[in-house]
Amino acid sequence: MAGGVLGDFIKGPVPATLPPELRAGIRLHRRIDSFSNRQPDMKVSVRRFGPELRRAAPVLLDIVADRILTETWQCYSDRHIGDFTRDVYAALAIHDDYVPVAGRRFVDYMVTTDLLARYDEPEPLGRAARHVLGRLRMDHLVEPFAAAMDEQWAALTRDFHEYCPRLQEFAAEEKHAIASSS
Repeated sequence: MAGGVLGDFIKGPVPATLPPELRAGIRLHRRIDSFSNRQPDMKVSVRRFGPELRRAAPVLLDIVADRILTETWQCYSDRHIGDFTRDVYAALAIHDDYVPVAGRRFVDYMVTTDLLARYDEPEPLGRAARHVLGRLRMDHLVEPFAAAMDEQWAALTRDFHEYCPRLQEFAAEEKHAIASSS
C-alpha cells in the first residue's frame, strides 16, 4: 500500500535498499500506470480535456479518477473507505523513513487531513489540479480545467466505470505475479 503512494515520488530504478514489500508496491504502481496509459478507454477520457490540457491530461485524469473512485467507493469495494485509508496511512507510517523529501509534505498532508477519504469533495480535486498544473508551469490552465470538469464530469464518470474494472483485474493479476516471483 505504501508503495502505491510513494511510487509517485520515487523516480528511476527502484532502490534495492527499500524493503521488499515497498519495492513490490512501487513496481505495481508503475505497472498499473503503464497499463492504464495504453488503454483505449483512458485515451478517450484524456481527449475529453481539450487540446490546451492534453499534455497534462494523463496526470489530471489520475486525480479525477481518484475523486470518482471515492464518490463511488461502494461499487468497487466491500470495505468501508475509512478502513482502507487507515490501512494506507498505517503502511506509510511503517515505511516513514523511506518517504522521499519530494513526497514528505504531500504524505504528511494526506495523512493529517485524511485526504484519501476526502477526494469526493471539490476542494482536494481543485488543489491537486492546481499543484499539477503549477508543477508543469501551466498555471494558466486552472480555469480551463475547472470548466472541463463542469462540462465533462458525467462523461468522465461513465468512462471511469468502463475502465476501472479492467484496471482492478490487471492490478490483481500483477499483484499475484509479483508475489509469485518473490
